Amino acid sequence: MPASPQPVSNLDGCRGFTLIEVLAVLVVLVVVSAIVVSRGTDVEKEAYSQAAVLKAHLRFAQSLAMIHNTESWGVAFAGGSYTLLHNGQPAGIAWPNDSGATHNLPDGVTLTASSPSLFFDEWGSPGPSTATVTLNGESVTITRNTGFIP
Repeated sequence: MPASPQPVSNLDGCRGFTLIEVLAVLVVLVVVSAIVVSRGTDVEKEAYSQAAVLKAHLRFAQSLAMIHNTESWGVAFAGGSYTLLHNGQPAGIAWPNDSGATHNLPDGVTLTASSPSLFFDEWGSPGPSTATVTLNGESVTITRNTGFIP
């Protein structure tokens, strides 16, 4: 009786990765990369939401200037905060939904303004120049003469 052929054993001891193992590693790498990328944009999301809060606060200061048209109302800007001003001094009232006249920005969100302070006249106008405030790339514009805040 002839001898039966011997089974071939994985190329004499050489071991490699199967296609399934390679695909599993690639899937894990994609998931980890997606998590890392999504965490990197938290500051951008925070800057976007803080820009919306700033717009509401600027409109509040505008309305105070229009209601109390014989008084000066405005906003002073700093790197990590801004303050409601009344006659050139920090106001004795708080921003809406805030605890005081100074609104502190969250960590990682910085503010850059075209001027250190902005005052509104009795019509809600910032004057003859357009003012711009930027929060980590998110720009807020106060249109000259009209005071429009898009």
